[in-house]
Amino acid sequence: MLFVKDSPSEVAVRRLKVCRLFAGMDESKLSEVARQCSWQQLHTGHIATGRSQDTFFIVCQGKMRVSALSPNGRELLIADFEQGGHFGVIGVLGASAASLQAHALEPSLLACLQRADFMRLVHENVPLAGLVRESLQIAAEQLMSRLVELGVLNIAGRLYSCLLEMARQAGVVDNRAVITPAPLRAELATRIAASREEVSRELARLRKLGLITSTRQRIVLNDVAALELRLQNL
Repeated sequence: MLFVKDSPSEVAVRRLKVCRLFAGMDESKLSEVARQCSWQQLHTGHIATGRSQDTFFIVCQGKMRVSALSPNGRELLIADFEQGGHFGVIGVLGASAASLQAHALEPSLLACLQRADFMRLVHENVPLAGLVRESLQIAAEQLMSRLVELGVLNIAGRLYSCLLEMARQAGVVDNRAVITPAPLRAELATRIAASREEVSRELARLRKLGLITSTRQRIVLNDVAALELRLQNL
């Protein structure tokens, strides 16, 4: 991981403009924010420095994955954040004491604001405060959805739900969807709070039923409606 100590003002402002929270903020205010930021340039797989309770992160380039780690070391995906996204806001505002870990899914550049600087910025900027409230509401809804999914569905159901979501993102045509590149077993396990072995067993069961065809390159959902029905009947 490389630390960028001093970023030229114009470049820093241009980087911050990709963040949706700063949409409409004038150049002088953005310049002030840029001066308060520290910067982290991460290679793929590297972990961001800074606790989620104390730091607000802005993804200026790349893609980050935020996960929670259980005491036994199992990783649970919270969310992925692409360029323009941000994370850490819940912890910074004191709403969560959970320790989260963020690692780069691809080469990434983060702008980082400390808690005191972020809180002062929110209190002094009414439009930003409104956007932060909206961000908190969306985050709370997403976390509630994840909580319900983890609490109500068994591992098979969570895998079906995950595959169907990926299918919708890839596009369903004639009741069929092609997910490419194929997610690794470890990634699916992280998404649904399961082990790789449990994911492999459930995928093998779906292949035996003819609902999916999988290679290292892709997963094909051969009958999306049938998989949706299996999910509904759990």
